[in-house]
Amino acid sequence: MTRIKISIVILCLLVGLSIFFAVWINNRCGYMLDEITYICQLLDNDETEKAVKRAETLDNEWNDFRKKATIMLKNDELTEIDCISAGIPYLIENDNNESYARLMEFQHMLTMLKSGEVPTITRIL
Repeated sequence: MTRIKISIVILCLLVGLSIFFAVWINNRCGYMLDEITYICQLLDNDETEKAVKRAETLDNEWNDFRKKATIMLKNDELTEIDCISAGIPYLIENDNNESYARLMEFQHMLTMLKSGEVPTITRIL
């Protein structure tokens, strides 16, 4: 009987941690997606200096998120996004036309990462 109780506690702990990390990943990705939208607005208004500062802040936010998210997510997904995130401030600073494309790519990958962590019946089964 003791083994059953211990197994139930471990199972509940795993489910609780999964829910916590799913909500945490969802919130952090949502915040970064909002930042990308704001950076695009700054670029549209020709406020390059502010956009560079926000992009650097976004990159720091991503690096902080990445360090903690490696516990629950596949590292290859995070590494690919990491490469995109690192180059965005430099592209914006140099007025490169590719900065919008990189921002949209970063936004798309974050959206995919965020939607991949939402628990659904098909993913559970």
